[in-house]
Amino acid sequence: MLSAPRFPIHLCQPDLKKSCAACCGIYNFKNNARRAVSRRLHRNGTLLAGEDREVLLGALALHSQRWRGRDNGSAKRFETVFNCEFVGFLDEAHRRVGCLLHPLRHDGKDLRHCSFYGKELCEGHFCPSYYYLTVNEQLFVVETLNDWYLYGLVITDIDLVKGVYQAVSDRLGEAVQPELLAHPSVQRALRRIWQWKLRWPYRKPGCDGFGKYLFVGDHYEELHIPYERWAVRPSPFHRILLALGSVFQSVKELRDAERIIAVDLDHAVQAIWKVLSQKSSNRPLS
Repeated sequence: MLSAPRFPIHLCQPDLKKSCAACCGIYNFKNNARRAVSRRLHRNGTLLAGEDREVLLGALALHSQRWRGRDNGSAKRFETVFNCEFVGFLDEAHRRVGCLLHPLRHDGKDLRHCSFYGKELCEGHFCPSYYYLTVNEQLFVVETLNDWYLYGLVITDIDLVKGVYQAVSDRLGEAVQPELLAHPSVQRALRRIWQWKLRWPYRKPGCDGFGKYLFVGDHYEELHIPYERWAVRPSPFHRILLALGSVFQSVKELRDAERIIAVDLDHAVQAIWKVLSQKSSNRPLS
């Protein structure tokens, strides 16, 4: 009898529409806007361009010599994350990102020994999202995002995914079922929520942080919302607010942030209820 796979969903490469390479450092630059990230990925990909896919080790060494130091110098954001110079777009449509040295790209020949971490570490690494997100929480993101840039930012933010999944489920009165995520209206509503990662108005400008953590060199600290100083109760959206890197100057700003979250959550719940209602009306009478 075959055993179940260790991880039923491969979050790095879940399908042909998107992928994640956050652990390769693609976002770990002071300028990590989409255009800048895309430019670096395209730069690395030109190294392995060509119909025959034959890459000399010398060419890899020259590429590494040229870019490894630059990518891990003053342009770098968090010191503890290494920025790999061998990550790039895997397809001509630029929908998927990943390792340009992987054996699947070279007829089984593994070139990952040329990378900083080497084959063994890269092959055996699974980010915390594999371990801490349930399968339903993983599907909550995988089934609703087909944008590599936003997908990588969201799937690696455990607190945001868990916070949104819990908030939507609480409003529904039951856990969000994966089959509901196939409906375009539900996908659109959830994509509106995931856009918070790109357009959240209360994220501290120029903030060197990821989710609820602020980094200073090799050290980090958790963000703090001063409920006690304002003499107000903690927000029902506390986990989401921290995951979005929220910094507030007043209770008024806090309430506005809560309003934004509530509106988008309600929009998603309404889309799900509509699908459930349609399913119920189409159910044959017994």
